[in-house]
Amino acid sequence: MNKIIFIACLLLFAIQLPAQDSLEVHSRYLNFEVNKTPFISGGYFLQDLVALEAGIGFTLDGERDSNGLGIRLGVDRYFTEKRISPFAGGYILFEINPNVFGETAWKGSRLNFGGHWGVNVFVLKELAIAGKIGVELQLNSPKEGNNSTSFTSMTSGFQVRIFL
Repeated sequence: MNKIIFIACLLLFAIQLPAQDSLEVHSRYLNFEVNKTPFISGGYFLQDLVALEAGIGFTLDGERDSNGLGIRLGVDRYFTEKRISPFAGGYILFEINPNVFGETAWKGSRLNFGGHWGVNVFVLKELAIAGKIGVELQLNSPKEGNNSTSFTSMTSGFQVRIFL
């Protein structure tokens, strides 16, 4: 029982620690994300707690010959400057898949609009991990004249961020 109380007190203390000014204006970070497509992106804080993020992702599926490329631009808004900081954001993602396989509902390219909510946890002064969930609207290139707009009910991702 004493261990549980000690861990709870330690966690409450860690939540109140500042985020070492990493979420302030002009701060930058490098982001590695594992989602449906691995992404590498960079972020820049336009003002305190508001970051602009741009990145590129690759899909490599040699088994189906379905290699692709994604380019994303988004904005994240953080709610606190504490060690554990929740955030919300939105993005636009353009994907290109020139070698699309026959079973897909889209061919060539698609445009995604998404929103997400998550938590950023600073493990070290300049290293954070984040998890997020969200929703996405996909506007696909129609295959054979079909309208292939779809709403993805849930997306998720895990991120590692290095603040520079």
